[in-house]
Order: sequence, then C-alpha cells, then structure tokens
Amino acid sequence: MDFRQLRNFVQVVELSSITAAAERLNIAQPALSRQVKALEDELNVALLRRHGRGVMPTEEGLWLARRARAVLEDVEDIADEISGSRARLSGTITLGLPPTVSEILATHLIERTMEVYPDVKLRIISGFSGHVQDWLLRGRIDLGVAYEGQKSPSIKAQPIIIEKLFLIQSAKTEGAHDGVPVPSREALSAPLILPNPEHGLRGRVESIAHDERIDLNVVLEIDILPTMLAFVERGLGSTILPLVSVIPQVREGRLIARPIVRRTIDRRLALMTPLNRPGSRLISSFADFLTAEVHAMVASGQWPGTTL
Repeated sequence: MDFRQLRNFVQVVELSSITAAAERLNIAQPALSRQVKALEDELNVALLRRHGRGVMPTEEGLWLARRARAVLEDVEDIADEISGSRARLSGTITLGLPPTVSEILATHLIERTMEVYPDVKLRIISGFSGHVQDWLLRGRIDLGVAYEGQKSPSIKAQPIIIEKLFLIQSAKTEGAHDGVPVPSREALSAPLILPNPEHGLRGRVESIAHDERIDLNVVLEIDILPTMLAFVERGLGSTILPLVSVIPQVREGRLIARPIVRRTIDRRLALMTPLNRPGSRLISSFADFLTAEVHAMVASGQWPGTTL
C-alpha cells in the first residue's frame, strides 16, 4: 500500500466510477482496476461493490477512503508547514439550496467566497429539500442546505437556524394588518395556497394541522414561489412562508406578513453532508465558513424571522 494507491482509491470512491476516476487521473482503466484489486488482496476485504452505473464503497471501503483522505491531507499539511506557508483553499464546491434560501443566501455567499477564498469556485444549484438530499446521495453536490424532515441515514444534518413561518396575505384582505399576530388555528383554517404535498414546507404545515386536529383548506397547489405570491396578492388565498420570502412585497405594501401565535410554526434549516463519501479539507472548511456567514446574516438582521 502506498500514497499513490490511496490517492487513486479516494478518487474512485468520490466519483463512484473506476472509468471516471481513470479519466481524471489520466491512467488506463485496467491499471486502476488492478490497483484496487491489489488493495483488496492486501487487506483481504472487498472495498467496492460493482453495479450497472459504476461502483459504491463497502463499509470497509468507505472507512479506508476516509482514513486515506485524512492521511493524504496530513502529508500535504506537513509539506505546507515545512515550507513555511499554508496552502490556500482552492478547488470547486457545488452547493445545493432550496429556492427560498437561495433567494437570500446565494448572492451574498458568492460575493463573500470571492472575497475570502479567491481560489475557490462556488457552484450553486437550487431545488426542494428532497432534491438536495437526493443530489447529495448521488454525488451531484458536495454540500447541501435543506429543511429538516425525512432524512437518509447516509446524510449528516447539522442544524443552522430556526426559521419562523408567517401567514402571508394580500394587503387588501379585510380586517388584516401587517405585523398583527394571528392565532395558529385561524391561520391553518384559512383558504391556503401551498406547494404540493412532496414539498417540505407543505409537510410541516400539514403536521401542525394534524396535531391541532384542523382540516386544511388548500384552494391551490403551486410550487413556483412568484406565481404563488401573485395569486395571494390577488386575494385568492393566503399562504404560510418564512418572512424572508416576501420582504420586497411587504415593503411595497402589496402583501402583509402576520406572526403565527399560540402554536408557533417553524422549521429547522440544516447543513447537510453525505456520509457515503469521504470529506475533504476544502469541504469541511467551506462548511464552517457557510455556517458562520448564515449566523452573521441572522445577527445583523439580513435574515429576519430567524433564530440561531
């Protein structure tokens, strides 16, 4: 076993494919397959399971990839320290965000990444929380920010903030005023415009309604946020959303946001990382950086309606 074998094996696990790893490493696929087989023979365990779409690590293979990544990073750190300089973070990070989070976080995070880590290229893709988790498991993204709900045992979720949900109504709604609290039973009994049942926010609202023994009156199901808000503005129904989703419309006097009381409705936003792939110094450092930026936005009032 040598550093070259370990480095190449980590690439195979990260890409879930011997073919893709061979192309990235610029070596022949049969040679890379022989290296993996030599490792398996030396350790007397199966490290990979083959399937139609590539390979996935066994429990022993995942353990080896994690330890190998740590060893290889230690070797790099030793070289940096001896030369008197710590290598700056560099590389590409692909981050998945839900649409409501992307609206407030994406631009800020890209600008701050360019400032703090000029050698890091940040890619952001947006999708519902379920999509973010699926992308993590399939290796399409390195990190994900999603709302907690049903979670795979192969994903680690670290809560970042708690986001309160508000009853969002048209400014023309009779007897309703911006900022005036509304009891949870009244909010949940109103004609509502909500995302489809697969959406995490819909699931959270349905769960609270079930606990309160309230039958939701969902008049429209719309997954596209601007379209949903346009129908709310026209008075065709109310919706339940985080405050950050409607700040421009509230400021312009087109919508009102009312805190829900007696039974607060909130949800947890979590930073998610995959447990089925080895991490890296770049990913772990960027995860800490992202968490610190979100907390700073909450503390400064840039992300209203949230608590740490």
